[in-house]
Amino acid sequence: MHPSDAKMTCGGSTMLVTAMGGGYAAMTTSSIPKGKHCFFALLFLLAATCFAQDPNLHIYLAYGQSNMSGQATVTAADQVQDPRFLVLRAAKHSNQTVGEFYPAAPPMGHSQSKVGIADIFGRTMVANLPDSITVAVANVAIGGQSIDLFDKDRNTAYVQAAKNKGDTWWIQYLDEYGGDVYKRLVELGKIAKQKGVIKGFLFHQGEADYQMNDWPSRVKKVYDDLIKDLDLDPTKVPILIGELASTAAGGDLGWRNPAVAEAANLIPNGHLISAEGCPALKEPSYTLHFTREGYETFGKRYAEKMLELLKDSESESPMEPDTVVVDSAKTDSTKIDTAVVDSAVVDSTESLIPFVSNAFPENEKPRIFFDRKSQGLYIRFKKDGKVRFTRITGSSLN
Repeated sequence: MHPSDAKMTCGGSTMLVTAMGGGYAAMTTSSIPKGKHCFFALLFLLAATCFAQDPNLHIYLAYGQSNMSGQATVTAADQVQDPRFLVLRAAKHSNQTVGEFYPAAPPMGHSQSKVGIADIFGRTMVANLPDSITVAVANVAIGGQSIDLFDKDRNTAYVQAAKNKGDTWWIQYLDEYGGDVYKRLVELGKIAKQKGVIKGFLFHQGEADYQMNDWPSRVKKVYDDLIKDLDLDPTKVPILIGELASTAAGGDLGWRNPAVAEAANLIPNGHLISAEGCPALKEPSYTLHFTREGYETFGKRYAEKMLELLKDSESESPMEPDTVVVDSAKTDSTKIDTAVVDSAVVDSTESLIPFVSNAFPENEKPRIFFDRKSQGLYIRFKKDGKVRFTRITGSSLN
């Protein structure tokens, strides 16, 4: 039996419930037992299977170059851990296991990462979210590298070309990420879906590609590939794309920010994060990184945008009350399944009807839903000419 399977015997019948990911579940039975006790036992089993993932664990996948990796000096305050801010370890170092969650502290990415956008983002998020929410960040970033390193169709050739030129200083960090940063992002994304909910992508890159005319479309391709390979809904998983250090702040590539804006605009759920007013760090050969103050401002802006998006998403949740009543005389009830509830109908709904009918004898063709926004299990039934939705378990997102 698969680890996510649950088995129950009731009334001489065996029921197997399998978690399908993303809040879906499927049920098979050797025969259909009857009676209210079996019905509620099944609901409990089904709910337990669906809730193997924690809806209050919000996970973000971060990737890019050195500003996402982090360049600010680590202070004692940065090492103070918050139990609600975690790192989903992406690189092999610090005697920690890749793919496991740990209290967040630098280095968040590879072994030489310092403090950057991801650190400030996470701390700002937990400071502004309810205590019930835990935030985790998986950070896959290497300084000085092209977007092609993150492109699953271009990365092999990119790495080989770098080795051929003797540009290998960064290969040690690539090895910490398993030799393939795209593959590592997908691996971590799958773990994130099992353990919690992927809420978005954090992206900062582009300095290495300042002469690449089609850079915006390549950024979009990587995002689209991740969405597809992780089976995510792009309308619910945004990408936050940060500007390069601005010209006003002394940044060498601030003139390139129109291309960053174009990349954000190409992606329907892409959001541009302004770097205006974020101080840049003057270094001997270039000015591309941010100062400590710059990272703090920039990271907070990433968080502020994400908090805004979460608030908007919450206001759109269709299942706030425990029971929703729809006047079937004015509404085509055949469209309610998708128009009113952003839910997945349990695959074996038809076989579940005998259970529901026994518990609610006045129902007409009841259906069972798992609503991904509210993380709740519902029964849809018709009574007194009205379509109703009754919550069985779960609660609205904070």
